[in-house]
Amino acid sequence: MVLSTDPVQICRIFFTLGTAVDLGGIFIPSFRENIMNYGSRKDIREKRNVDENNFTKLIRYLATFQVPHSWFTHYYLVSVMSSIFWAVQAYNNGPVFTFLASYSKPKSATVTLSHVLLAWAMMSVQGVRRLYESLAFTKPSQAQMWIGLWIIGMAYYVVMGVAVWIEGIDTLCKSHSSDNILGALEFSMPAAKATTAIAIFSLGSITQFICHKHLAGLKKYSLPQHPLFRLVICPHYTSECLVYVAIAIMAAPQGYVLNRSVLAGLGFVGSNLGVTADSTKEWYSAKFGAKSMENRWRMIPYVY
Repeated sequence: MVLSTDPVQICRIFFTLGTAVDLGGIFIPSFRENIMNYGSRKDIREKRNVDENNFTKLIRYLATFQVPHSWFTHYYLVSVMSSIFWAVQAYNNGPVFTFLASYSKPKSATVTLSHVLLAWAMMSVQGVRRLYESLAFTKPSQAQMWIGLWIIGMAYYVVMGVAVWIEGIDTLCKSHSSDNILGALEFSMPAAKATTAIAIFSLGSITQFICHKHLAGLKKYSLPQHPLFRLVICPHYTSECLVYVAIAIMAAPQGYVLNRSVLAGLGFVGSNLGVTADSTKEWYSAKFGAKSMENRWRMIPYVY
């Protein structure tokens, strides 16, 4: 039963299943073209001679259930609400927090309280920034996306809102023996792990903001010209991954380099954005010519 499973494992299982679905975009073209592609990238499928077998017909039927692409904003609203909810629950030792703690198995290594709070803060900042960008930069559009992507995206942020702190739940529970969580904090000079995480997080956040602002200022469906886009086609996707690498470092248990729950979430994000980056390159090549994409990597410089 799900309720008898450690919440840490539930988070990892969800992210692993999400990654598997994303990989369907690589191995099942009809799934990618009808389900995962949205906005301008949907135009690609119209130019292909797709074999209309029964599976493809089923995929095309499922793809008819659409929601406005502007509903992407809901992802970040859910993220912010999740961060607030769990902060209140953890601080007050609330019933939902207590419920998760009751099913949490003892950990051989845990996360320090300061790192739990910093990881939560980083996820909160990410959610607030992306919500602002979504509201400030998104232009009115008739673009749509598959309803399943909308649901899965919100589920991702619900689970990630737990994953960033769940491996430190033992520490949070012990902190309640103090007057409050903040009273249990011990302040000291930032360790190398925290400093590294904050530096990577800042780099990823600032770079992504610059990319999104540049994309918002472009004429519809034009080629980005900012220097950040000259080597990588989707540097805003690269930046997104950097943000989660930073959180994984910050939330890592003592003796570990990365938090494996957040790392599993990064796998989900990376696989999804990787498929989308490939579709973006394909669309750019079709619209602006293959030469415009020469010497440009999809998402990770010199790798992919």
